[in-house]
Amino acid sequence: MTTKSEIVKTKTVRVYELDDFEKLLKGLRVAACMITESHQVVDEASVMKRLSALTLNGPADGNCCSCCGVGPFETRAQQTAHYKNHWHTHNLKRKLYGKASLTLGQFNSRNDDSSVSGSDSETEGTTANPASDLFAAATRHCKAFYTNHKGKVFCIYRCILHHKKEELSTDGEGYAWVERCQRLAIPGFQRWAILMVSGGHFAGAIFSGAVAVVHKTHHSYVTRRGQGQAQVNRDQHGNAPRSSGASLRRYNQAQFLQHVQDIIAGWIEDLKGCSIILYRAVGSINQSALFGKNSPLTREDMRVRALPFPTRKPTYKEVKRVHETVASVEVYETMELFQKALIASTSRTAIKTGSETNVDRNKKTPKSPIDRAKSRERAPRELPTQIVSSEDEGPCFIDLETPAGWIKTLSEQSANGVITNSRKDLLNDCAIDCSSDSDQENVSERKEHRVKVKKKKNVDDKPVKKAPVKISANVKKMWKLISGKDQNSLETILEGFESAELEAACNTQDPVDGNTALHKAAIAEKPEMVTEILTAGGDPCIRNHALQTPYAASPHNGTRIAFRMFQAQFPEKYNYNKSQIPGPITPEQLEQERDKKAQQKKAKRQREKEKQAEKNKVNKFLQMTDAQKVKADLMMCFLCGSNLTRPPFEYDSYQFCSIKCLQNHRNLRPLHKSA
Repeated sequence: MTTKSEIVKTKTVRVYELDDFEKLLKGLRVAACMITESHQVVDEASVMKRLSALTLNGPADGNCCSCCGVGPFETRAQQTAHYKNHWHTHNLKRKLYGKASLTLGQFNSRNDDSSVSGSDSETEGTTANPASDLFAAATRHCKAFYTNHKGKVFCIYRCILHHKKEELSTDGEGYAWVERCQRLAIPGFQRWAILMVSGGHFAGAIFSGAVAVVHKTHHSYVTRRGQGQAQVNRDQHGNAPRSSGASLRRYNQAQFLQHVQDIIAGWIEDLKGCSIILYRAVGSINQSALFGKNSPLTREDMRVRALPFPTRKPTYKEVKRVHETVASVEVYETMELFQKALIASTSRTAIKTGSETNVDRNKKTPKSPIDRAKSRERAPRELPTQIVSSEDEGPCFIDLETPAGWIKTLSEQSANGVITNSRKDLLNDCAIDCSSDSDQENVSERKEHRVKVKKKKNVDDKPVKKAPVKISANVKKMWKLISGKDQNSLETILEGFESAELEAACNTQDPVDGNTALHKAAIAEKPEMVTEILTAGGDPCIRNHALQTPYAASPHNGTRIAFRMFQAQFPEKYNYNKSQIPGPITPEQLEQERDKKAQQKKAKRQREKEKQAEKNKVNKFLQMTDAQKVKADLMMCFLCGSNLTRPPFEYDSYQFCSIKCLQNHRNLRPLHKSA
């Protein structure tokens, strides 16, 4: 672990601070830790010649190694073991590059172990070549390293120098790296765009130097609280939740993607003037917002590059912090300080990774979660003594309110054959004991009378079984016809009933669900049968077992209209207040309502059509260049496309609806020019 004295202090310079940045570029060279030796150019003919020289030229049995000059081998196992030895592998490499082979003593006493991998004497924790380790750490780093004429070393993020698909050469002097770094000092290359999308949050800005010329943030509810991306993953795998909250989330997600793409499409002219477009969008959903079907951005654009470090929630403040971080250049005074800081950071990362692995291995399994909804255990306490009471008044309990003479009175009554241990009776008995002797005689007579009445009730109170309701065959036939799929009339069946039985048959309730014939016709969505049953005497006020009237049980609009039209035709036949029918309606009123709804739908379609036409006109106007907008001579704002006021706000030949649009246009206009 590094102490405070080992921490290397650095100086920070911003790329857009041109005076300080240009001072660093004097005598610019690539740091030595990023440069390797130039590879020796080997043609095909020389390689084939050297390969042919590696054939075995030993005795006739061919059990000698012509590369190392060893042999003959006594057994086949010794020969195979020699070919697997690092000494033989090392000599093969030297032969390929036209060098002489080494003897076994020279191989064991050599100092350069870089060309041989995995020697037996090396361990995993030791490094034989610190220079190669420093080169590996520098080339894997997210920053590039440079030196200047004063010997200072400074670090610049690679994402502002080149795209990850561009492979800049690290051989020779690294002229390509120097050219990319010097290009940052040109004023046109100071225009960067930063876009961030995460969890329904969008934040983006276009910077010209240190100033944010355009910026925008947007948030939408696309992730349910406590769910994270779980429901989004379920949607993608065909197991989408069907709750109202999930439906709202999916709708907001589609609207969020469309809104972000509209924002980027509005910045298309500004993005053309940017030299770098940095983004942060983890996951396919977030990336589809930036690189979707209708987005002007594509991953193939070499200006579009991902941020090399993690970020926080996308906000305008975070976008400014990211821009400042990417534009920061760390400056070390000497190469020794830089190497010390680089190796220390690499070792800290390795130690941190190893410690996290050990912690994960030694982590104990978590205990079962505590169920907060479960009721807490109450402190045990003594329960009152239960005494079985009479059937009509339930059990009695002995507690603090029980009179002292209750047990004695209870035992006397049990001995006399009077089984009444009700709380009310026993309290009265105790009160009787405390009263005068003259009153006790009257009370005892009342008590005997009460006991006789209770005994009589116990004898007479026997459960009475209700006889099953008999339903005639004609009624069952009528119900079957109503519940069937056919739309036949009920005239034939209704004529089969006598005048006295017709009304009773229509109002007979089914013992299963309590539905009458009118209920069944309303549920079956048969308005003609509803009218016939109402005319025959079917009462619309009868309720079934679910406490529904026939009108309330009907889910069909046409059936409910049949009830209302019958009420308008026969307003005095039934008590419609109890039937839950909202009111009568005539055929003329019904036709007027239908015409009114049709006109409303037609007007709505016309408004939507006009709105879409106006939107297309505005989009077409906004896609024009400023010169084309001037020639079009339309009374529309040159920035947002809204209708202009009288008189409009102007500068040069451009017209705007507000001062804010005019200022934004003046700030954006320099970005349209090329670098």
